[in-house]
Amino acid sequence: MNTQKVVDKNISDYFNQTYNITKLIIENEQKNLQEIVSSVTNEFKSISHLENQDEVIYKLETLSYVDTVDLLFFKMDGIFYDYSTSLFDSKLIIEKIKQMDSSINNRIIRVKIENKDIILMISKDSIIDELTGRVKAKVYGAKVLNDNFSFLENIKTRAKLLDIYVYFDKGLIASTNNQKNIDLSKFTKKDIFVKQDKIYSSIPYEIYDTDKLEIIYEKKNSTFEVLKDNFIQQAFLLVFFVIFCFILLYYLSNKFIIKPFSQLVDYANKVKDQKDIEYKNTNVLEFDSFAYELNDIISELRDVKEQYSRAIDGVQDGLWDVDLKNKKVFYSPRFKTMLDYDLDDDIAYNSFWQRSIHKKDYKKTLSELKEHINQKSDLFETEYRFKCKNNTYKWIKIRGKLFYDSDDKASRFIGFHTDINDLVLLEKQNQEKERMLYQQSKLASMGEMIGNIAHQWRQPLTIMSVISSSMSMQIQLDKLNKEKAQVNLEKLLNNINYLSSIIDKFRNFFNPNNEVEEFYIDELIKENLVIFESSYKSSNIQLVLDLKSIKVLGFKFELMQVVINIINNAKDALISKMSLRDTNKFIIIKSSVVDDNLVLIVTDNAGGIPSEISEKIYEPYFTTKHQSQGTGLGLYMSNEIIKKHFNGSLSNKTVEYEYEGNKYKGEEFKIQIPLLCD
Repeated sequence: MNTQKVVDKNISDYFNQTYNITKLIIENEQKNLQEIVSSVTNEFKSISHLENQDEVIYKLETLSYVDTVDLLFFKMDGIFYDYSTSLFDSKLIIEKIKQMDSSINNRIIRVKIENKDIILMISKDSIIDELTGRVKAKVYGAKVLNDNFSFLENIKTRAKLLDIYVYFDKGLIASTNNQKNIDLSKFTKKDIFVKQDKIYSSIPYEIYDTDKLEIIYEKKNSTFEVLKDNFIQQAFLLVFFVIFCFILLYYLSNKFIIKPFSQLVDYANKVKDQKDIEYKNTNVLEFDSFAYELNDIISELRDVKEQYSRAIDGVQDGLWDVDLKNKKVFYSPRFKTMLDYDLDDDIAYNSFWQRSIHKKDYKKTLSELKEHINQKSDLFETEYRFKCKNNTYKWIKIRGKLFYDSDDKASRFIGFHTDINDLVLLEKQNQEKERMLYQQSKLASMGEMIGNIAHQWRQPLTIMSVISSSMSMQIQLDKLNKEKAQVNLEKLLNNINYLSSIIDKFRNFFNPNNEVEEFYIDELIKENLVIFESSYKSSNIQLVLDLKSIKVLGFKFELMQVVINIINNAKDALISKMSLRDTNKFIIIKSSVVDDNLVLIVTDNAGGIPSEISEKIYEPYFTTKHQSQGTGLGLYMSNEIIKKHFNGSLSNKTVEYEYEGNKYKGEEFKIQIPLLCD
C-alpha cells in the first residue's frame, strides 16, 4: 500500500474542506449583506421624499447596522444617491457598477479603478410603492474585500490555518500576513506544494462574469508527517479488522436481512395481485409485522385510488395526464363528455391540443405555456376557446403543472379542464348591458346640457334681437348713425362668437378624443362650467371654486361628465329643498393631492341625503327625482367610470361645516384618483 498517496489524499481532502469553509463563510457574508439591504429597504418604504438627502441621511444615522456596509447608495429615476462611508472612492466604484449588468445581485464582482482591481460583495433590493405597486427606488449595498482583514481572519480561525492570501489576476487583494507574498509560479502545474515545514494550497473561487479569485492557504506540515507515521503502524491492524467484520456482516445480513427481505418481496408481489397466500414467519420481527400489515396498506391504497377517482368525477372538471417520455395521454371521462366526445373515442396524442385551440387564442396560450416551461410560473393557467367534437367552440379554463424527472427533464404534464362557457357568455351579456346603461346615461346628460345651453343662449339672443331691430328701424327712418352702427355690429359679433364657443364646448364634450391624455383638473372644470353658468345664476346658486393646478392622466371628458352629474344633483337638491330666493345656496368644489392621489370634493348646503337611501344612490335606475327629471343612471355610471377608467373611488357622506362664519349641513361627494409619480 502506497502510504504517501494516502497522506497526499488526506492533504487534498483537508484543503478541499478548508475551501468549503471559505465558501460557507462567503455565503454567510452575502446573506448578512442581503439582510442589511432588505432592512434598509423596509425602513424607507414609508418615506415619500427619497430624493431629500438630508432626510435619508438622518434616517440612516439611526440604523447602527449600516456601519458594517462599505458602500450604500440609492437609484431613483436613473439618478444614484451615494450614502457610503467607505475610504474607497465610492463615486468611481458606483460609476463602474452603473455600467455593469443591472441584474447583478448577491454576487462578488470586480471593478477596475485607476488600474486597481476592487473586489466587491454586492446586494440590492427594491422599494415598492404600496399604493401603485411601482418601484420607487433601488437600494444597493456592498462590502469591499480588498484588505478586509476581519473577513480573512474569520476563515483563518475556522480552518486553523497559519495564513490566507487572496489574489486576483496575480495581484494580492487581501492577506492575513501583509509582510509576505506568495510565489504564484509554484502553482503552475499543481494545486499544492511544500516549502520547508509549511504546505500551500491554491484553489480558485469563481466570481461574476467568469472572473476568479485565487485563494492561497498556508498550513504547518507537522500534522501530516505524524499522520504518515501512524498510518503505517495502524494499517495492518485495520486490514485484519475489516476482513473479520466483512465475514461477520455477510453471515448476519444473509440470515437477518437478505433471506427475510426476499421472502417479504415475494409475498408483497402476490398480495398486490390479490392472491390469497399465507405468510411464513422469519427470524426478523419487524419484517413479520410489516408483512401482516402489508395487505391492509395495499387495500387502503386501493380505497384511496377509488376515492380520488370519485373526487375527480365529483368536481366536474376534466382530468388530462400527458406522459411525455412514453408519448401517452390519459383523458378522464368528464374531459371527453365536456367536449361532446364519446367515452370510447380515441383522441390523438400528437396534434389534438394544437388543432383544437381557437386560432385567435393560440398565440396567447402558447406564450403562457412557454412561461411555465421556462419555470417563470408555478402553474400553467389560462382560458381559451376549445373545439368540440361537433366543430363548435366552448370556453375552457385550463390549469396544469409540468413535472420533471431526476435528470431535470420534463416527464409529465398533468392538469384539469373547467367548462366556463356559460360564465363567459354571461360576462359578455353584462358588458353589453353596461354599454347600454352608459349610452343611456350619456343621452340623459346630453339632454340636460341642451337645456343648459338653451338657458345660456337666452340673454345673448335677446341682446342680438334688440340690436338688429333697432338697426332695422334706423335704416327705415334713414337715421342710421355710422359710429353707433359699428358699435352695435361689434356687439352682435361678440355675442355670435360667444354662442359659437358654447357650441364648440358642447361638441367637444360629447365627441371627445377617446384616448388617455394629460390635462389639468382646474382648467378642465373652469372651461366646461361656462355652459352651466346661466342655469346656476338664475337659481341663485353660487359656485365656489378652490381648485389647484393638478396634472391628471386619463379620459378627461369622462371625468368632467362625473363632475357635472354630481354638481347637477347638488343643484336639483338645492332648488327642491331651499326654494326661498334670499336663502344662501352654494356648491363648493375643492381639489388637492393626498398620498399621491387627486382628491376632488364637491359639497352643497342642501341638508344632506337621508341615511335610508344613502346606500342606494349608486344603484342603476334609482332616483328620487320625478321621471321627467332624472333616469337614475348618473351616479351609477359616475361610480363605474371612476372605478374602471381611473382605478379610483367615489364616495359620499353628510357633513356639517362652517363657511364664511355660518354653519351649514350638506352632502359631500369625494373623488379619489391615483396620480402618476414623476
